[in-house]
Amino acid sequence: MLTSLCAQEGSWKLLHVYESKDIDAWDVDPMGKLIIAERDILVKLDTSFSVQFTQSTKQLGEVEQLDAAHSLKTLVFSEVQQYVSFVDNTLTFQEGIKDLSDYNVAYATNVGYSNQTNRFWVYDGDNSQLLLIDETGNQISKINNLSAITGGMQPQDLFERNNELLLFYEDIGVFFFDYYGSLISHFPIDNASAVHFTKDYLFLVVKNTVIRINRKTQERIVYELPDKVISGIRVNGNSLFLEVPQGIKKYSLIPE
Repeated sequence: MLTSLCAQEGSWKLLHVYESKDIDAWDVDPMGKLIIAERDILVKLDTSFSVQFTQSTKQLGEVEQLDAAHSLKTLVFSEVQQYVSFVDNTLTFQEGIKDLSDYNVAYATNVGYSNQTNRFWVYDGDNSQLLLIDETGNQISKINNLSAITGGMQPQDLFERNNELLLFYEDIGVFFFDYYGSLISHFPIDNASAVHFTKDYLFLVVKNTVIRINRKTQERIVYELPDKVISGIRVNGNSLFLEVPQGIKKYSLIPE
């Protein structure tokens, strides 16, 4: 249970907006740079939201997920094609396209980068398995029958930070696993539409608010935002990135 509701301790200032109604996937790298997949193009923006690089993704098909956990390498996933590929910090494709059927994956629905740059997580929806695979195809670890552990059939989001893997199930909550696939903790949550986490905090989007939860004490602070519909969130230092119907907005927190 989430406890200790606290008043908002600052206000959010809108810094930049990237307007687009065609965003298929996006993420923020450790340097605070935004990477977006829209239509058949990858776009990389600097911290002021000026375009730095673009790249065609027609060879991959529609991109469903980006994971920019590593500043020099971003994972690109096409669920329709069951392809995984990687681009460098100039959005140049590296090491070719990897067909997940060659990795003994029946049907992947979620893919996320590991903290080790040559490994990535795959959720095999057909078999309810979570796999950690390296880029040569070796299977490092596996969690079988994940639905029995979480009570959910399909995670909405999956990503690793600081050697912890987060799985988010809408209307069930957030589950944290360690590098070996062992369950660390579970935060039961209702009505959240998106999540993100850092070493110390879990961030939840609930309607037009962002809830910050201290992962040790479970104390939470609710930040109200002017955006009524929020479908994605990333936090980088003091910056908050939100996906809204108009595109991506970047805010900074102003302490009171």
